Order: sequence, then C-alpha cells, then structure tokens
Amino acid sequence: MSEAQKDPEESPLSGTWPLWSPLYRLREHRNGYGFHIAVLFFVGVLGLVGYHSTLLFCDERGLTTWNPESTWDTAIPALPWTVYIYLTLYFYFPIPAFLADRSERGCRELAILGQGMLLLFALSFGVFMLFPAEVTVRTQMEALMPSMTPLLESIFNIMYDIDRVWNSWPSLHVSESLLIVLFVQRWLEIRAEEFPKRKLWIGAFWIAWVLLSLSIITTKQHFIWDMITGGLLGWALWKLYILPRLEQRIRTEQRVSVATSS
Repeated sequence: MSEAQKDPEESPLSGTWPLWSPLYRLREHRNGYGFHIAVLFFVGVLGLVGYHSTLLFCDERGLTTWNPESTWDTAIPALPWTVYIYLTLYFYFPIPAFLADRSERGCRELAILGQGMLLLFALSFGVFMLFPAEVTVRTQMEALMPSMTPLLESIFNIMYDIDRVWNSWPSLHVSESLLIVLFVQRWLEIRAEEFPKRKLWIGAFWIAWVLLSLSIITTKQHFIWDMITGGLLGWALWKLYILPRLEQRIRTEQRVSVATSS
C-alpha cells in the first residue's frame, strides 16, 4: 500500500500495544534500526529481571509441588560439552531485530513478536511460581564437575550462580528460541529476493533449534517434560496469538489497497 493510500490518521503501529509508541520515535536512529534495537533491549531487560526475580523468589520459598523426572531423564547421560550448544540461545535474540526490515511493516511485526515474548514470560513465570518443580537431575552434572576442564567447570559454576533449580517447566530455552525461529522463517520468505539460499538457512535454523532443545536435557538443566511443554507453549503462542495478528494486519492492508484503487 502506497503512502498516498494510507489513512493519514492511522498509526504506524496500530493494532499493537501502546507501550511501543514511545520507542517508535527512535526509528530513524542507528541507521533506521533504532526501534528494532529498542524493542530488543526492552523485551530483554524485562525478561531477565522477571526471570531472575521469579527464580530468587522460588529459591527462597523452597517449595516443590511435583517432580517431572522420568526414568529417561536419568538414563540420558550428562554431556558437559553440550553446554556450548545450550548457550547459543543468546545468539538468537538479536536476529529478529536485524532481519525484520526497517519499514513500518517490519516495525509492526517486530512489536507483535515482542508482545508474544512478553506473554511467554508472564505465562512461564506464573507456572514457575504456581507449580514449582526442582530440577533434581542437575546433581548428575554436578557430580562430573571435578573431572571437567577449567573452562567447562567455570561455565557451569556461573550458570548455577545465575540459574536456580526452579526454572523447570515450561522450558524458556525451547519456547523462546522456537518463536524466534518461526519469526526468522517468516522474514526470510518475505525478503526472499535478498536471501536466494533461504531454504538452506531455514533448514540450518531448524537443525540448530533441535540441537538446542536437546541440549537442555544433556546439560541436565531440564527434564524431558520441560522440553515438551516449552515447545507446546511456544507453538501455541505463535499459532494462536502472534501469527493471527501478523496475518490480520496484512489482510487489512490488502482490503484498504483494493478499496482505494477501485
């Protein structure tokens, strides 16, 4: 839809939460990525603060309502080196901010992804507090720490200082990365001309996501139940909340375009 066809009173971020409007003023900064970076920073800070506050609360309370541990959880060996795959999660977060283009559509869709992420945090933190489950399989990895290389031992010590044992289900590692991979797949298709090898990239992202999901089990940071529920929660949010809003906006623009051109 051309600029002339747009409703002059229509907000560039119409249909999204009002909290993004102040950030939209930063759109022209950082070579046009000011809004994208601001959304990334805003969601990241809220997620980190909420996550650590929730785990500290659960750790202080020390209450567990049930144990999702299965015989498979204990049978799967602890593989310390897979922590490197586990940590790749933090490389996922900047990708949507720089893959969504700098148009109004890119800003709007990034804002909708941000809303989905915030809902994901709220739902996950609520489960952590209402149905706490201690990650008891962590002891399998802790038993291996004396035999680890100094680097691996340091990584696990830092992780255990930050990650308390109450981040069981649903796995945020799985759900967060799933939302990002689905968003990336969407934008690789939207910008198909810029990514002629997009199918290769999409395949690589999905393989990386599967390996990341499995790493939460082999690092003994989660149960299998956590992986399953994390995947289901991420998929449900994408299908029921994020994707309908992305597609609804496109259908609205198409109807307006047809109406103004007839």
